[in-house]
Amino acid sequence: MQSKLATLFFATFAAGSCVLAGASPASATTRYGKGRWISSESGWQNAGVYLEPDDMVRIHYVSGRWTVDYREFPYVSSAGYAWRIDRRIYQGCKILSRHPHGSMIARINNDHYRVGSRALIEARQAGFLQLRVNDADGCLRDNDGAVRVKISVTDY
Repeated sequence: MQSKLATLFFATFAAGSCVLAGASPASATTRYGKGRWISSESGWQNAGVYLEPDDMVRIHYVSGRWTVDYREFPYVSSAGYAWRIDRRIYQGCKILSRHPHGSMIARINNDHYRVGSRALIEARQAGFLQLRVNDADGCLRDNDGAVRVKISVTDY
């Protein structure tokens, strides 16, 4: 009797697990869900995610602060500096000139994107996702801090 009950329990448990696994449509399309720290003191940093054309990558700021000049300017989130502060920073250091210093930016091969505190990006070409602060390589020596982001990729 106990072996029949044990068999029935395990069969029910296994069937229920299969139903639960199939019940989540998000798990069928989401390939990655990674958290990463991105330093303001380094240039382009590989996010550990390879994208195919038409993949959708969602990048979301989680925590942390950084600055493009620890001697002169406050620490900010990945959204970057407000306009009144941004205009006081040397504009020649921006990689994406139309977006604030200190904002997070992304690159997939030669395609550049502003991330800020969050972004949903459709990959136009295959390649690794790279992230960094909007501050050129020659201007990183006075930077400090890092931000943590969550990255999810969905293929449609």
